[in-house]
Amino acid sequence: MKYQEKKYQVESFDEIKKILGKLEIKKSGGAVTNHYYGQHEGNDVTKLVEYKDKNEIHVLKEKDGKFDLVESLSMESVEAGLKWLKNKGYKVVNLVKMANEDYEYKGGQVRLYTIDDWLLSVILDYPEGEHEAIGREFGLGGTDRIKIPYNKQLEEAGKLRIMRLE
Repeated sequence: MKYQEKKYQVESFDEIKKILGKLEIKKSGGAVTNHYYGQHEGNDVTKLVEYKDKNEIHVLKEKDGKFDLVESLSMESVEAGLKWLKNKGYKVVNLVKMANEDYEYKGGQVRLYTIDDWLLSVILDYPEGEHEAIGREFGLGGTDRIKIPYNKQLEEAGKLRIMRLE
């Protein structure tokens, strides 16, 4: 069963956390990560993700505002990952900090993301066809969907940080 990420923009996590509490769902994980998005046209994503204890290249394909992870590669270091991106033809990377809390629910995950310390997003990570029902359970039915990668959303807001690959 293939999982997809469907993203929603929210003003606060308060209501989601109330629902999680009523359902007695405890946090199952979380992290603060740095993302280096290869800058290019379109909504597919190729990026380096810097975790506390590892580094990975993630390649995601976007379809109808949902994102499928199609490739994940381990990298020895941030420098090795940036070199990999440069060797793929990227000249600029977009810098995005993400802090997340994960909650396991009904075979998938409800993930609360704070992007660059100000943009709040809920990601539902479920198999295709399950997002709408889970979204309704958490009051996301009328919530604005995020159909573009976070780096492009930050760019639209005029708050994107970039780094040139030399």
